[in-house]
Amino acid sequence: MGIFRAPKPPPPDPELEKQMKEKREAEEKELAKKKAEEKRQKRRRERGLVGSRSLFTKAGGAGFYSEGEMN
Repeated sequence: MGIFRAPKPPPPDPELEKQMKEKREAEEKELAKKKAEEKRQKRRRERGLVGSRSLFTKAGGAGFYSEGEMN
């Protein structure tokens, strides 16, 4: 009955697992950063600091406060 057996899985490759772990961690970090930025933008839009009808918006898209700096 040897022809009906499932093939043995290949031995684990520690280098490949390490690369996959690093890639997964980088993706998770990027996702967390993106979610934090979306949350920040949502909060700013709710407060009226960003948007077409905001009092802090000037013509041409430059706001009263730019990203992280005061004009």
